[in-house]
Amino acid sequence: MNLNNNLFKFEDITPETVLKILNDINTTKAAGIDNLSGRFLKDGSKILSVPIAQICNLSIKLSLVPDACKVSKLKPLYKKGSKTEPKNYRPISLLPLISKVLEKVIHDQTMKFVTEKNILYKFQSGFRKFHSTDSCLSFLQDKIAKGFDSGLLTGMILIDLQKAFDTIDHEILVSKMEHMGFSVETRKWFKSYLCNRVFCVNIEGTFSSKAAITCGVPQGSILGPLLFLLYVNDMVQAVECDLLLYADDSGLVFQDKDVKKIEYQLTQNFSNVCDWFVDNKLSIHFGEDKTKSILFSPLNKSKKVDKLNISYGDIKIKQYSKVTYLGCILDESLSEESMALNVLPKLNSWLKFLYWKKNFLSPQLRLLLCNALLQPHYDYACSV
Repeated sequence: MNLNNNLFKFEDITPETVLKILNDINTTKAAGIDNLSGRFLKDGSKILSVPIAQICNLSIKLSLVPDACKVSKLKPLYKKGSKTEPKNYRPISLLPLISKVLEKVIHDQTMKFVTEKNILYKFQSGFRKFHSTDSCLSFLQDKIAKGFDSGLLTGMILIDLQKAFDTIDHEILVSKMEHMGFSVETRKWFKSYLCNRVFCVNIEGTFSSKAAITCGVPQGSILGPLLFLLYVNDMVQAVECDLLLYADDSGLVFQDKDVKKIEYQLTQNFSNVCDWFVDNKLSIHFGEDKTKSILFSPLNKSKKVDKLNISYGDIKIKQYSKVTYLGCILDESLSEESMALNVLPKLNSWLKFLYWKKNFLSPQLRLLLCNALLQPHYDYACSV
């Protein structure tokens, strides 16, 4: 897609818009390095909305983002294992909450533009209004089921990217935005937003020295996910088969009656996608069976069809009889037995817990806990 007519420019921001954003702030959100809490911004929203709107408009007018808005405070969150191993901690990035007000207004204007111009790839289900993991799963399930009705087999490669959000090249991103119709001023603003970013680690009130962030989109930001969608938006041009996207979760899908043709098409398209990743400075995670394949076939044919033999160079893409995709377990016959068997133990454990505590819970509280602890397991991927 090449809109390249400098169609999109930011509009001025009104204090009323800022006031609404401040009133919607989640007061439980942790403060950034400036220590301005959500409660402070929300309680003072009527007074603060005017100067913050002026700051936002000045940022737009000068195509500059204040350096104070680009400092991330990283707090390590312990996951599991040895507490002396850094890999057992998840870094949580905390940005100044005022910077998120600026990001929010820019995000809303940018998303409005790409939506009205139909810029985003139609099968991108991540971080978009009226799209979700259910959207992606429903499309995949319908395609496989219709293929079964027509006597078609469905081959799929599930691609796992390594630290995709952290390896985005800023120059490539801005270049792509030019072809999408972003004006010189907006591209200059986004370049300012991405460059000169730093972070420091905070452990029990002690800060490390600051270090530069030279690539990737800011963790914990509002604009980061949208910028990633724009970055991978042209991936579809590298393939001829169906491409399913949910943020950085990618899937290549091809249907045919002949397993060998499916194998050939998936191999060719996967090779093209890998070349696209290299050109865009992204890398695939091949280790630990992260990138894998599956061949969907009706239950009465599953033992009769050949296995897929897909490889990229010396790397063989292992085929599985069931895979986890967007939190849903898909088996090769699409019976969903594996998903049901995975959900039932979770439901049983919560039911036992509620049964033991029943004498301490009112009927209203029991209903509330059932809706919170049990119902989501039934609801998620129920269309699949």
